[in-house]
Amino acid sequence: MDFEQLWQRMKEAWGHLMARVDPYIEERCAQKGLDRRGWGLLLAVLTLEPEDTTPGHLMVRNPYTSAEVYLERLGRLAQKGMLQEVAPGRYRFTDEGRGITLDITKAGREAMAQVDPLPQAQSGRLAGLLEKLVQKCLETPPPPQPWSTRLSYRLMPDSQPPMPYIEQAFSCLAAYRDDAHLAAWQHSNLSAIALEVLTLLWRGEASSLDEICSKLSHRGHSGQVYETALAELRQRGFITGPDEAPWVTGTGRVFRNQIESETDRLFYLPWKCFSDEELGELSTLLDRLTDGLH
Repeated sequence: MDFEQLWQRMKEAWGHLMARVDPYIEERCAQKGLDRRGWGLLLAVLTLEPEDTTPGHLMVRNPYTSAEVYLERLGRLAQKGMLQEVAPGRYRFTDEGRGITLDITKAGREAMAQVDPLPQAQSGRLAGLLEKLVQKCLETPPPPQPWSTRLSYRLMPDSQPPMPYIEQAFSCLAAYRDDAHLAAWQHSNLSAIALEVLTLLWRGEASSLDEICSKLSHRGHSGQVYETALAELRQRGFITGPDEAPWVTGTGRVFRNQIESETDRLFYLPWKCFSDEELGELSTLLDRLTDGLH
């Protein structure tokens, strides 16, 4: 059984599950004046407790967004009374904010349990197989350091009913892939912003500085920051050409391909914990879940 195909099946099942559940979450968020970014940030604050939340914490998993953007988003939640700034740039929940976060989480998980299309025994078995994999991710010696995975695992609910447990296991695995991706490139000393620019060019999703700035406007960086990133990539021999038409060199493609290969290698190491029989069982259960939700 191909691990990559199995991961794609997990993501497909996860997408169908959240398509069924998102309307319940969005309704609760709207009642509290929250958009999805704000909701996601509240979940991040919950995982970081008892530590305060800072832009530095949030940039560990997502080093591509500016600290200023995170400060702005944290500040907006503080204005709503959901967070409090306990020191410059350091935030924690208010009682109201924690209560809202827990209530929306509970509503989402109740909806997950209601839409579970699998018989109880099959759903429970799928949860058990995913738990085995998540635990192996947490126990596998670094790299990667499972920083994001551990934070995601703090949100793991009780194993009954199984579907909320399954959904959080998917989230933990996505976090482990992020951990693996960070481990695959950070040793190169390339900046995070330069890597994201290289990735856009490598994928053919941008072909000029203006397109890069437009695609990444949500990151909160100035055009000068991306000019500097292009200069960094030229210095490393990863791109050539002017800002108006940069293109990836053979060296740059080899480097970016190696990052992708190393991400896969690190991410799939824990998956070897399964026997062939368990892999087949996992594949069958994921197909049944996807078909039932679809």
